[in-house]
Amino acid sequence: MTSSAWRGSLRTIPALLVAISLAIGLGGCSGIPRDGTVHAGNEIVPDDNPAPVFLPALPQKDASTDSILRGFMDASSSPENNYDIARQFLTPAFRATWDPTAGVTVDNGSGRTLTTIDEGATLVAVTPVAEVDQTGEYREVDASPVPLRYEFQLIGGQWRISAAPDGTVIDENTFNDVFSAQPVYFYDPGFRYLVPDLRWFPRGASAPTKLVNAVLNGPSSWLAGALVSAFPEGSKLTADAVQVVGREAMVDLNSEALNADRQTLQRMKAQLAASLPSGLSVEITIDQNSVVIDDLASRAPIIDPRVDARALLLRGGEFGFLAATGQGITPIDGLSDAIAQLAPTAVTLASGQGSAAVLAGAGVYVVRVDEQPVLLDSRAGLLAPSIDNDRFVWSVPANDPSALVVYSPEGEATVLPTPWPEATSISAVKISRDGARLIALLGTGSETRFVVASVIRTDGTPTGIGAPVLLASGGKVGLDATWIDELTVASLSTLPSGETVIVAQQVGGVSSTVDPPVDSRFLVGSNTVRDLRIVTGTGTLSVQRGAGWQARIDDVALLATQQGLIG
Repeated sequence: MTSSAWRGSLRTIPALLVAISLAIGLGGCSGIPRDGTVHAGNEIVPDDNPAPVFLPALPQKDASTDSILRGFMDASSSPENNYDIARQFLTPAFRATWDPTAGVTVDNGSGRTLTTIDEGATLVAVTPVAEVDQTGEYREVDASPVPLRYEFQLIGGQWRISAAPDGTVIDENTFNDVFSAQPVYFYDPGFRYLVPDLRWFPRGASAPTKLVNAVLNGPSSWLAGALVSAFPEGSKLTADAVQVVGREAMVDLNSEALNADRQTLQRMKAQLAASLPSGLSVEITIDQNSVVIDDLASRAPIIDPRVDARALLLRGGEFGFLAATGQGITPIDGLSDAIAQLAPTAVTLASGQGSAAVLAGAGVYVVRVDEQPVLLDSRAGLLAPSIDNDRFVWSVPANDPSALVVYSPEGEATVLPTPWPEATSISAVKISRDGARLIALLGTGSETRFVVASVIRTDGTPTGIGAPVLLASGGKVGLDATWIDELTVASLSTLPSGETVIVAQQVGGVSSTVDPPVDSRFLVGSNTVRDLRIVTGTGTLSVQRGAGWQARIDDVALLATQQGLIG
């Protein structure tokens, strides 16, 4: 994770992974995570399929140590009955102490090599591409070989494994069959939004239990302090498993849940319902006693805020939504004229479409419906501003990443401490639509790092930024970044060759690359990866069509970012 030079503190990880140089840091102090890489992956969707049935072979009589080791690694891909088949390859003493749930090393499956140390010990070199820790958090890692030591003992004349790292090693193709991704949800401090925290668990009957426990145990460390749970502290399951009857998950909680009032119980139910796979409802009981919990109804939290699917842009001196035909602009009443008159170079439209943060020649403005624009920040070299759902405007100069200033709705300026002291430049900073996270493209002099971090708030006011988590890095020049949906982000960068590349990344999941049009300069998300929009240096707006891109309209002066339809 983060190195000592960045003063980042390592979170606890499985013993199996201690030797791995992790790609993403969750440092307890500040600093840009140094290591990271991008791996092509599949799109993550909530899992609603039954677990595949794997029937690994049992140990063969008189098998060699190499055969026992290979059989054990194959059997480790089957979590059925607490990894019963894999345990058959272990000595009776070690069978009781080996912990397969400590974590998963996902390797490419093609580079495993066995080196015999002596008759009783073998080293296996694996090439990890990702790791999943005990809580289900997924991290991509640098693909470099890691040695793992296995020891053997003769039991009744048959070789069995007497020592091995905790956790399992699974090739990435099998991993995609055995594991599935599911966001668990936590609230923003104001309980207006449910914010996702993606986790990976084996498919099968145990998945609902693991998901409920993930909710009860709280958010990932990088989100701690930014998100809250509706569950009273100390809430636990009273049984080892969540029973699913029909399509209803039966969740029985201990007596700590008795501290919850009616509204808290409603929030608890909404949080669990969002965190379980699609199609499952939830019933909460406390110490086996039924509890009547109605829905939050109009007070229900917002999940995955959507934006207007139309492109929002400035063209020919007009600002507004591009018509579906590609001809004509539909203005936003009370805003468009005031924004257009500023001759802006960047605009972020607030959720609810009642205000906007605007970058123009004199600096960053806030523009509100039927009001005159107000100049907030007149510093030179400012980036495109962001505006969150509490109407705070975020502004920073490109050449001074530490000079991040947030402006309250009343116009009061606060310099916000930043957790990236080694950054020498910044190409983009964008606030998520739920206001709990941000992404940034940071330059360190030699390369660009694409990071995500939590936003710490007190009574809605931003007061800090959590330790950054690395999404991607490399010898590139960052151009732009965007949120696509609640879990997906994208960056636009220039390679040393001069070509541009888009990295689409699930926060807590896999990443993939997309080749954008030539001379791409600005990137804006809509509601899906397929709805990404690009503006080139010549002002051409392009959208994805099939396997490539299609020019939609020319002479676009700017493409605006939207923060959501609901304010």
